[in-house]
Amino acid sequence: MADERYTFEQARLRLEEIAVQARKKDTTLEKSLDLLEEGARLALMCTELVDHTDFGDTAQTPVDLEPEVTSDGEPTESEDEEPSTP
Repeated sequence: MADERYTFEQARLRLEEIAVQARKKDTTLEKSLDLLEEGARLALMCTELVDHTDFGDTAQTPVDLEPEVTSDGEPTESEDEEPSTP
């Protein structure tokens, strides 16, 4: 198991499987400890993957959610929209 390589998503899914198995009432103490050990390794792997991920390439430009208004308090028209008629 230590030689296996996981993507973040694969490790996350395996962690979910481990949690389900560990919650079962018929899981032995020995099996629970094995699951705990595997889960700890996977959690560390996920942390390392996140720490080494460059989010700069996928970051989006922040969006201003506040509408622009004119000096009289009316919303300004977007360049993409056609002018509204009163």
